[in-house]
Amino acid sequence: MISEIVIPGDFLLATPALKGSYFQDCVIFMVECSQRAGSWGLVINNRVHMPLDEVFKRNVKLVNAPRYLHTFFFGGPVQSTDPFQKLSVCILEAGTSVFNGAFEISNGVFVSRIPLDMELPVSKLIKPENSNARMFFGYSGWASGQLEDEILNGVWEVANPVPFEVFSRNRDEVPITANSFRKSYERHRAR
Repeated sequence: MISEIVIPGDFLLATPALKGSYFQDCVIFMVECSQRAGSWGLVINNRVHMPLDEVFKRNVKLVNAPRYLHTFFFGGPVQSTDPFQKLSVCILEAGTSVFNGAFEISNGVFVSRIPLDMELPVSKLIKPENSNARMFFGYSGWASGQLEDEILNGVWEVANPVPFEVFSRNRDEVPITANSFRKSYERHRAR
């Protein structure tokens, strides 16, 4: 049963079996794990820097804002399949959430799934005190039983550091590869 192998709030670390694939060196934060419905999570170390006004063109509050690059993340290769057909962005926040209805994945770590037609409170998300809020495009998903098989076959290693400690840091301080995340996690466990 998958709940015995990986649970929401765990991290998947890519193993060498994924070399040459989209997921090489990826670290994935698991949001939902269900034997019946499948599982999904967000790649936390595939970042891109883009101007806010290119991403949120419809947000009039950004029209006269200074132009600077913001850190976004590609959460995975899946963009528009059930249950996310009308979703464009997921937000991970540590501490508190600026969204009503955000779902708490782990103690103090929240996820919000944002519909395309919803006005994002971008001005709140980019405040200096929200330097840990992460915006994701896409997600990583597995059909029922697929992730369990991949873990048992050594494709992924499951790590379970305290998610709040990972996400309460500045979004630009996330380890770059699965190996650096693994080393950081091992040092933390040794304390």
